[in-house]
Amino acid sequence: MSGELRAPFPWFGGKSRAASIVWAALGNVANYVEPFAGSLAVLLARPHTPRVETINDLDGMVSNFWRAV
Repeated sequence: MSGELRAPFPWFGGKSRAASIVWAALGNVANYVEPFAGSLAVLLARPHTPRVETINDLDGMVSNFWRAV
């Protein structure tokens, strides 16, 4: 993937500024689970080729939104 995808909207408590730090610490994981989906800033900033990715959120409507997108 060339370039970083950005979240399409701001999210209170978003992790977009920390995304590069998170991926530097995790490396290229085989199965990434995003427990607090929100704007998916960390997942969208993934610098590696995606493998298995799972999103989750306490608010099921957030997960459903991303499934629809």
